[in-house]
Formats: sequence, structure tokens, C-alpha cells
Amino acid sequence: MTVEYDKDLSRHNTFGLKVSCACYVEFGSEDELRKIYGAAGEFGFPQPFLHIGSGSNLLFTRDFPGTVFHSAIRFVRPLDSKEKRPGEDDVILVEVGSGVLWDDFCAWCADRGLWGPENLSGIPGEVGSAAVQNIGAYGVEVKDIVKEVRCLDVVTGEIRILPAKECRYGYRDSIFKDTAKGRYVVTSVVFMLSSTPAPRLEYGHVREAVEKVCGPVPVPASQGNSCSPGPDTQSETEWPEALTPGLVRGTVIGIRDSKLPDPSVTGNAGSFFKNPVVPKSSYSIVENYAKGRYGEGYSVPHFDMGSGFIKIPAAWLIEQCGWKGYLEGNVGVYEKQPLVIVNVTGKAVPDEIIALENKIVHSVSEKFGITLHPEVEHV
Repeated sequence: MTVEYDKDLSRHNTFGLKVSCACYVEFGSEDELRKIYGAAGEFGFPQPFLHIGSGSNLLFTRDFPGTVFHSAIRFVRPLDSKEKRPGEDDVILVEVGSGVLWDDFCAWCADRGLWGPENLSGIPGEVGSAAVQNIGAYGVEVKDIVKEVRCLDVVTGEIRILPAKECRYGYRDSIFKDTAKGRYVVTSVVFMLSSTPAPRLEYGHVREAVEKVCGPVPVPASQGNSCSPGPDTQSETEWPEALTPGLVRGTVIGIRDSKLPDPSVTGNAGSFFKNPVVPKSSYSIVENYAKGRYGEGYSVPHFDMGSGFIKIPAAWLIEQCGWKGYLEGNVGVYEKQPLVIVNVTGKAVPDEIIALENKIVHSVSEKFGITLHPEVEHV
């Protein structure tokens, strides 16, 4: 366990904001984590407590007055077949420590020809944060491959194993961010992977880019669970020999790099806002606006969620309000992706980012009657 006081957090948030915390603690095992909570009086760490990963989905709104904890639990461990449930013969289970960099795990899988997280390649952050946030990209969410999450219950001091169902995963949401926020500290995650090809290529330009390399790729009649191919879907499909998790991973990273700024160069937290899910009546307002501006043949990008709800890309709404490429002081909106707020000069302070966030939310609400909500957690 390492302990530092008056810690500069500039390198622990991808916005690169110069903020600090009263105390910073890094733990390397569940035993150390237990000691932190079981003997808080002995250590005397200042409260409140905050657990972070790489700070890739955080906006520090000010200096943090308490203790910031970070996991240094780092391992990748394939599990024995005895830990599988009936019907999981084709599933490869792998347990990963919460402090492992998410993209390092994606690379580990691709190097071994294992399918599952390849569409999520290039997302910054760590495995523990990925399970808390339910990260998603290119048609896949991490919940699709999570079997269970191992965590410390800080109320009881016991280690709990939560099956994915009990994590109550939703769009960029989970029990860890909602009803049980602050109660559980993730120490490791068990993922369900597959050596049987299970490509998800239908989102964005992934299929187009992949097929330039390996030729036409069939679309299974039913995708099913990406890591549990059924007898008449992935397992019986004839896939091109060149189609590998590594190919999909490289394709996704290439697309991401062409659209998103590198946080090591330009401070940002990736997608700042969630894509709003609205009733069809609200979508009709957006559609009428678009047809009036671009013509009757124009189709607003959207995804039918069923039950009368439509998901609209927040980036499209923000761009319609004129924010793409906007600059103001030390902050701005990325010129290639309006969903990303950037620390342009590297000298931004939290209030500048919050002010720009509020202006964007107000303009979208005024034009479309839709309220955007941040994906980035404000601390």
C-alpha cells in the first residue's frame, strides 16, 4: 500500500485538470483493501472516500477534500472449466484484476484469438471502472461479456461475487453507480470469451473497413450472445480466414483514432454526454427540423429501442446547434467529434468545462426540447 498526502491529480484525470486531493492511497490486494475499511480509525485517512481508475470518465469540479483510492490489483487469470455453468462449453472464462488497463486486456484477448472485447478496444480506463460504467462502443457493451464482478462490501467488510444480472446493467449504468454507489469496491471481473468467431460489425463503418481486408463477411441469422454462439449461428458460419479479433481490434482503434483526440495530447474524457433515449413524439420534432433543413429525403441518425423510444446520437444534436469546433478560452468542442469537450490549452480549470457543458445542454434543450445528461461523472 502506498500513501501520499496533498497529491496532485493532474496525471490521474484525462482532462489534465490541475486538481489535488488531501490523500491518495493505492492498494494492491483485497487484504489491503479490507484493512483500509476495517481499520479506518487506525489509518486516519481523511473522508470522504473516492475510488477511481485512470480518471478517464471523471470531471473533478474542484480539489477533492478527502482520500482518493486507486487499485493496483493487476492480473489476468484464465479459469478452470469446472467454474463454468451448464451450457457454457464454448465459453472461456478469464478473471482480470480491477487495476489492469482495459485496452491491455483487449490486446491480451486479441493476441490469443479470443473474441469478446475487440469492439471495445482503445477505450481508456481500467477493468474495474469498465465494469462500473458499463462501457460501450460499436454495438457492444461490457455487460455482454461480464459473467460476475468480485468486490468488497464496505458495509459488511466481506468479499461478494455479484453475477452480471445482479449488477443491473443499463446504458452506461450499473448498481455501482446507482442504488449501491459507494458500497462496493470492485477488485476483479470474470469475463466470458470465446475462441469461436463472433464478430459484431454492424455499427458505424466497422464492417466496411474489415471487409476491405478480408473480403465479404457473412451476417449470422441471429447474433445471440457474442460469447455464446448457438449451433445454428456463429459456430456453423464459414468465416474468412483473415477475420480475427486482432483485425477487428485494429479496425476499431483506427476508427477511434480518426475521430477522437488522444488524451495524452489533448485533455478530454471521451464522450462527454450520453446519447438521449426519447419518446417517438420527441424524435418527430427532431425529424421535422432535419427535413426542413436538409430536405424530405434526409434521415436523422437514430436507433429504435422498441416500446416507443428512439435513441438519437448526442453528437448529431450538438452539431446541429453549431458547437462542433467551438473554442472559448482554454476549452472547446473537438472539431472531429462534437461529443467531446477538450482542454485545448492544457490550462483549463473545472469551471470552464462546466460552463461550456451548461451552454451545450441549454442550446440542445432550447432547439429540440431534449435534455442531455453527462456520461462523465462529476466529482
